Amino acid sequence: MSDELDRRLSIRSRLTASLWAEDPERDRGMRLLEVARQYYEHGMGQAEIAQATGMSRPTVGRMLKEAREVGIVRIQVAHPFERSVELERNIQSRYGVQHVRASTQAPQESGFDAVARECSALLDDLLASGMRIGLTNGRVHSRLPHALDGLRHRSVEVVQMSGRATQGTRILDGAELIQQVADRLGGTAVTMSAPLLAPSAEAARDLRATPQVRDALERAAQVDVALIGIGAGFRHPASVFSGALTADVVRRLHSHGAVGHVVGRFMDASGEEIRSLLEDRVIGTPLEELRRIPLVVALAAGPEKAPAIAAALRAGLVDVLVVDVIAAQELAHLPE
Repeated sequence: MSDELDRRLSIRSRLTASLWAEDPERDRGMRLLEVARQYYEHGMGQAEIAQATGMSRPTVGRMLKEAREVGIVRIQVAHPFERSVELERNIQSRYGVQHVRASTQAPQESGFDAVARECSALLDDLLASGMRIGLTNGRVHSRLPHALDGLRHRSVEVVQMSGRATQGTRILDGAELIQQVADRLGGTAVTMSAPLLAPSAEAARDLRATPQVRDALERAAQVDVALIGIGAGFRHPASVFSGALTADVVRRLHSHGAVGHVVGRFMDASGEEIRSLLEDRVIGTPLEELRRIPLVVALAAGPEKAPAIAAALRAGLVDVLVVDVIAAQELAHLPE
């Protein structure tokens, strides 16, 4: 086995072990929920619960009191994590993705902010000095620098994996995004001066051959963790393709069944890449290289993203999906 493969397997093993570690707060909450249901819904006495769970009767009493204090027991028995956990399991089972986080929104918080906050918590657990992290772009990515405020610094390299969006789009993009994330993490930035979509295939080839762009793309193929966006809108003002696609190109994409895009590459509902339209003009990590990255985390929010998210999952591009609850609900109920 090659040293490179050994390194990648070691990274994946270490990262996934950290990612799948128990969440003490969530685990405690679910235990409180189960004890409350046994007592209030199933009519079990405290002694019966203690015998069934192996806990002492005073411990059961304290847990029932805590369940009332934190709001799990109200008029009915519930827990704020329960809905998202059920959605996560549904999506994991249905789409075969390894791990799902369906983030609930705090008051006055957008879905994009909620997903960025959840991503920040994941990165705080996953990243270690000496690692390399890659970013594409999107509306959730635009919220990441703010969500990363306050994280401990570590020596990481932050790499731009795709060219900048069209000027005028409503997202923080390109070199500015990469530099801000690197600053928040205390790392270094690797950027490229190139658009996501070049004017022609010839222009794209010339740009990829420049030292700066070539270096960034080579480093992007070697990242330990990739944070990718999943695009659904082709001409929406917040889309990375805003203003770059003509009406004729959009019609052709729709005629080929396009439902979304990842790193500028369009896919149909089954996850098949739609070739021969724009891919020669795209400057970014190819999908076959994305699949070789040890851990790919997809960030998305909003119910309109569900078909595109499903396509990316079916394409086998995503190891970890972080979405808001609204997107997760839509994704879980899409027709097969």
